[in-house]
Amino acid sequence: MSRTCDICGKHPIHGNKVSKSYNHTRRQWKPNLVKVKTVIGGTSMTLKICTQCLRSDFITKKVSVPKPAAEAK
Repeated sequence: MSRTCDICGKHPIHGNKVSKSYNHTRRQWKPNLVKVKTVIGGTSMTLKICTQCLRSDFITKKVSVPKPAAEAK
């Protein structure tokens, strides 16, 4: 599974964790991705986007309104 934002292309980056004694160990920073249902071009699809793209309103979330319960007659 790809850990890449479908909007901006943000992906995991690698680097070193540096301790107080200046020891270096390899580590990885992962983007904060969420799955969001949206409508693009009239088709409903699920995208994995980072939370910064979600906050910036690059897409609009698909809101599913529950059907009202049938009233008893």
